[in-house]
Amino acid sequence: MLIRTQNLTHTYSVGTPFERTAIRGVDFHAQKGEVIGLIGHTGSGKSTLIQHLNGLLPPTSGTVFFDGEDIHASKQTTKRVRFRVGLVFQYPEYQLFEETVERDIAFGPKNMGLDTGEIAARVEEAAALAGLTKELLQQSPFALSGGQKRRAAIAGVMAMRPEVLILDEPTAGLDPRGRDEIMSGIRRFHRETDATVILVTHSMEEIARTADRIVVMNDGEIAMQGTRNEVFARSAELNAMGLDVPEITRVAMRLRAMGLDLPENIFTVEQAARAILTLKGGGPNAS
Repeated sequence: MLIRTQNLTHTYSVGTPFERTAIRGVDFHAQKGEVIGLIGHTGSGKSTLIQHLNGLLPPTSGTVFFDGEDIHASKQTTKRVRFRVGLVFQYPEYQLFEETVERDIAFGPKNMGLDTGEIAARVEEAAALAGLTKELLQQSPFALSGGQKRRAAIAGVMAMRPEVLILDEPTAGLDPRGRDEIMSGIRRFHRETDATVILVTHSMEEIARTADRIVVMNDGEIAMQGTRNEVFARSAELNAMGLDVPEITRVAMRLRAMGLDLPENIFTVEQAARAILTLKGGGPNAS
């Protein structure tokens, strides 16, 4: 396993009237090249968990391992891990501050101590992965659209070439086109780098389209995990936790209840369309 936690617990404001345990006894893991969807209702512990994965939060108890090593073994170890595990917070565009998009993306590689040529190569690579044109690189980040700002901020983390890319609600607040562009860039980054991607989102559609495995958090613990089939098959339990299956999955379930012979593993609109075309005796190219 590339990254894992062992019996991880974190309590905020220990010893005060505001003491609160956000996660308890969490055993989480991610393999190299895996795409994990991390879901859970607000306050379930998702954000607290991911901030432990690159050392931003120290455990109250338990251990976080990266490539078999305790990430808090030394200050040097923690620093190295923060370059290898990239974390993109919600609304990362609010952290843009340089005069140009190019300089903002270059900020992380500069802090890694890379030479000028390597920094330029990484900026170009990350911008392309995030879908930013060369013309946009010379603009002020504050002149960009909301979706472009989000892509610029994500590109800044991609430019460090992390082995693990963690994104906390990367499409929050964007319109459908902006969401599609962001998710396309994330999938492209994964495809071209084989990095591990951990995607925190409330969108079941994004999870269904992107994740290899789903981890469900509830009240500070891992409530369930597995493939899309395994997790979405437990829709009653998800509903009890304030979650849901993708909308198209619910539609397919209703159609099956009405007698339509559709498969159970429908999680995207594209899968539903193919299944319905097959029932009608057509195919992907049917008119």
